[in-house]
Amino acid sequence: MIHLYDDRPIIACSTGLQTNSAIGLIRISGFENINSFQKFFKINLQKIKKRYSHFSALLDGETTVDEVVLTYFENPHSYNGENILELGVHGNQINIQRIISLFINSGLVRAAKEGEFSYRALKNKKLTLSQVEGLDLLLNASSSYMLDQGLQVLSGDLHNQYLGLHASFLKLKSSVEISIDFSEDVGEEQCEVLLNDALKEFNKKVTSLWRRVQSSKSDLVSPSISLVGQTNAGKSSLFNLLLSNDRSIVSDQAGTTRDYVSEYLSIEGNTFRLVDTAGIRETDDHIEKIGIERALEISSTSFYKILVVNPLQTKVEDYNSLQNETFDLVIISHLDQLNNFNTEEFLNKLPVSDNALIADLSMNTTSYTLLKSGSIEPVSNNGSMGAVEITKGGSIEPENIGPMGAVNNETLGPIEPLEDVIQSLVLDKFNSLCSDNPLLVSRHRECINNIYLSLKQFQALTENIDDIAIISSELNILDAKVSELLGIISPDDVLNNIFSNFCIGK
Repeated sequence: MIHLYDDRPIIACSTGLQTNSAIGLIRISGFENINSFQKFFKINLQKIKKRYSHFSALLDGETTVDEVVLTYFENPHSYNGENILELGVHGNQINIQRIISLFINSGLVRAAKEGEFSYRALKNKKLTLSQVEGLDLLLNASSSYMLDQGLQVLSGDLHNQYLGLHASFLKLKSSVEISIDFSEDVGEEQCEVLLNDALKEFNKKVTSLWRRVQSSKSDLVSPSISLVGQTNAGKSSLFNLLLSNDRSIVSDQAGTTRDYVSEYLSIEGNTFRLVDTAGIRETDDHIEKIGIERALEISSTSFYKILVVNPLQTKVEDYNSLQNETFDLVIISHLDQLNNFNTEEFLNKLPVSDNALIADLSMNTTSYTLLKSGSIEPVSNNGSMGAVEITKGGSIEPENIGPMGAVNNETLGPIEPLEDVIQSLVLDKFNSLCSDNPLLVSRHRECINNIYLSLKQFQALTENIDDIAIISSELNILDAKVSELLGIISPDDVLNNIFSNFCIGK
């Protein structure tokens, strides 16, 4: 994509293009002289004050197209280091497109491509590559944690840590060069002290960042919740329940969901992709087999995995393909239709899970019994597995104990609906992983790992080899890896991958 960029002036709308709004912001960047746009404005552009807002009619010949607020940012004091003209226009989408077309048809500008404004900021050294990636994380954030880290990489604490790491490396590099060029003047003993102190400081900064990449990222950037199980287990009913919408088709006919269905689910400001997968079973249907293969693939890569099981139809061999998987939650459905069922023995035959519950996923009621939980402890351990029976929307009579050892409403306190309990379990895992403060940008994680490994090799070299020339040569390898983290050097394919994620106008 990079080779498609050129130095011509560009134009784009930097606000939303999906719905009408009160104001739309149009950016024009890369022109040499603002006076070239004089014919479009009633105000005299030669008299406008830089970085101040001015009101003007926007003209197409003698016709007033809109009344706008314009702000001129002269290079290099702009977002991307170029001359930028920002126009605040009325945010009707037809109006925005008409204004953009007016400028493009004049031949003075062309339409910007994805991420081109930020690419020019990188090219003009207004942003480093790591800052651009932070901006990418910020723009595409699906959680408050992503949002905060995007800001940290862009201009906050994490960016300062990267700059501090680079400054510390330059200090280390200088100490090596002093040992080569000025050892006689400074003295070998003092040179060794300088080198060891610089190496200790650099090691401390690298190790601090390295610890953050050891935490499991577990796809926190775009977390998905997958519902997996055999046909007629109740996955689609659970899918609709969590969404509070009849999105998936629910039917007694097996194999209704032949491919995955997905929707976005917001839990306390964090966005998750909820996926209802095809039912797992033995089948000769080619299309259904493809759906089952996709279900297994989605399950293996999901952030949170829910296995829904119908004991009326389940055979242990149905789950052979999932025995290597660990599920976050197992839900046993249809248990109300069985008598004297050994739940604990049944669970032991299923794939490993952190949490388990029994749920009635019928259309008329949603009751559940919590069997075990890694994060939600049962209130009372009356049964062999400490079950707690809860019915959505009504009180629990004390005599309604049941075979699993349920407790009454006075013991439980407030009753949570099933969907709230599941969302709490998902959020607990998400918050637990975020508490380790992991770095989310994959390139940063890889670079920091490489820096750490190279540093250990360099430390071993300084302990075993006295030849400062060899040490200097090895230091160049470490230099390249530190520079790559900041984006001082980078291959075009890395740039292509980053900027293709940006919206037009950024």
